[in-house]
Amino acid sequence: MRHGFRMSVGADPGAVEKVNAALAGLAEANALAPDVRRSVTVALDELLANALSHGAAGRDPCSVTVEVELDQERMTVTVTDDGTPFDPFGQDAPDTTLSVEERPIGGLGLHLVGQLMDKVSYQRRDGHNVVVLVKELVNGKTQTSEND
Repeated sequence: MRHGFRMSVGADPGAVEKVNAALAGLAEANALAPDVRRSVTVALDELLANALSHGAAGRDPCSVTVEVELDQERMTVTVTDDGTPFDPFGQDAPDTTLSVEERPIGGLGLHLVGQLMDKVSYQRRDGHNVVVLVKELVNGKTQTSEND
């Protein structure tokens, strides 16, 4: 059985909180394991922050839609926006061996998204950026048990 939600958030600065609340409700209702919940929340925060601050910059109205699907095997998050074309996963990975002072600004959050998720993809489709994140669930379980 599939569970999920779809939200259009536009350029609303409070959008991240609204999406996080919906995600928390879905996670709670389906006993999603805390590590999965944290990974998806952090990744989604980063993508929404980028879409709302960079992709929608100077554009009113803008369109940002979040769709989350949860089944026994995985959680799939799709973020679609009509901002400037941008492949968040087409950038070089930041050199994390450099000190903070030596590193150029930007890119670390998107690198983190790729590390937290099991699969990430980007497409430019019908004038929209479409980012898909997939987090696999271990052994079809959404909740880690103490006996595992």
